[in-house]
This record gives sequence, C-alpha cells and structure tokens, in this order.
Amino acid sequence: VFARVVSQQFAKELGGNIVVENRAGGGGVIGNAYVAQAKPDGYTLLFAVPSLAIDPALGRKLPYDALRDFTLIGLAASSPNYLVTSAKLPVTDVKTLVDLVHRNPGKYNYGHPGVGTTAHLSFELFKLEAKLDAKPIPYKGSAPMIVDLAEGQVAMTSMAAILTMSEARAGRIRVLATTASNRTSQFPDVPTMAEAGYPTAMVAPWFGIVGPAGMPPAVTSKLVSALSRALAAPEVKSQLATLGGQVASASPAGGPTLIEKDTEKWTGLVKQVGLTVEN
Repeated sequence: VFARVVSQQFAKELGGNIVVENRAGGGGVIGNAYVAQAKPDGYTLLFAVPSLAIDPALGRKLPYDALRDFTLIGLAASSPNYLVTSAKLPVTDVKTLVDLVHRNPGKYNYGHPGVGTTAHLSFELFKLEAKLDAKPIPYKGSAPMIVDLAEGQVAMTSMAAILTMSEARAGRIRVLATTASNRTSQFPDVPTMAEAGYPTAMVAPWFGIVGPAGMPPAVTSKLVSALSRALAAPEVKSQLATLGGQVASASPAGGPTLIEKDTEKWTGLVKQVGLTVEN
C-alpha cells in the first residue's frame, strides 16, 4: 500500500510511469532477488521492507547480499507497531498487562503474523525487557490472528499501524503503547513503549526504495532527487498518515548503515531467544 502511494508522486516527478509489480514468495526474497539481479539502469527498483535486514539475522540462505547487491535511493516511509490486547483482556495499560502476566506465568499467549516479522520481533523485545512468560502463537499472516485476538483466544500482540487503526475503531482491541519514538497522530493519548518503561521495545519499521548495485551515479542522483520531491508533496504525507505511516528522509546517506545496524540488532535478539526459520 505504501509503495503505491509513493510511486504515484514519484512517477510524476520522473515524468514517466511506474508499474508496481507484486513478486510474492519467500517472505519477499523472490522480489528482492529479482531486483538484485536486474540490469542496473534505474528502470527496475525495489520497494524494500525491514525483512531485507531481518532475513540475514535469521540465518536464511539468500541469493543476494543486502549490503553489497543494492543501491539505496532513499528511505520513503516509516510506520510503528502497537502493543495491543484483546478487548476481552482485563487490562487498561502496559503496567496492568505486565502485572497480569507476572501473576499468571504461562497462562497468557501472544500472536504474531509470522516468524521474523517486525510484529513478532518487537513483541519479543518487549517480552524480554518485561520478563514475560507468554507463549508465542504463530500465524500465516495477520487476518487469522486478528480473528482469534478479537475472540480472546489470543491475549495480545504487536500489530502494524494500519491494522491497529481499523481494529481499534471496531472496538475489538485495546491499544496500550506505540513502538514509535514519539506519540502518533493516530493515537495521541497512547504512550510510547519508552514512556511505559520499556525503551528496548521501540521499533519503527522503515520502507525504502533501492535499485541493483552498480547503478551509474547520474541515474542514482536523478532518482534520489525525484524521490525527495515526491516525499515533500503534501498529498503523499497525508495519504501515508491516513495509513498510519509518515514520510522518512529521502537521502541515501546512512541507508546501508541502517540495514547493517538493523541486521546486527536482530541477530542479537535471534540468538538470545533462539529463533529459527526454515530456509
């Protein structure tokens, strides 16, 4: 969804057309590999998501190197997760949730939409910091997890912003905190995880645009400039905000460092909690 919002204005700034093509499979690996192996002429780009940095941390066998095989055009957007509970759970804030789980070790579970997703990893960070004894319930995507969460079969989860907004409006969940660095316009009364006392669990998934490695500097410069102008457009900012996101810096500076730091961070967590994923 974010890719389509950004690409519309990006295309206008480039004076051409952009076709958003979904290349599903392998948790994004198939699409990533397609771009990594494409001709580095600037015509084939990837709307990159956090799994680009997470997959290496999980020890997945990848047909590309996230740092060497891509050229960063720029970060496009970021969107936090939210710590939420079923509306049927008798809690009102993060403190009462932690107290409830501490009083009942092993009784409550948490759901996640897949091993290695930012929703999964951000909850694991919270679980570690709060010393929670809660069993993970993995799902194949968010839809079935949300059904069980609404019915109270799943007690809590870390949920993407766009899903949190719709489920909160429907009254099926209770929103306790955001993993963003600041409170969000969508839930101004909801504290950050840091304000709730758990700063380690602050995670704001990023989204960016990259091309294959070896792109000519002039091509890269043109794309960077066009993306910067696109992200400055008021309509892009408002559309992203409607979806629970916000515009990020378009500058490529720091991009590889961000991926490297993210991979290092998630590698540490994976080792600490013993996560495994099928290759």
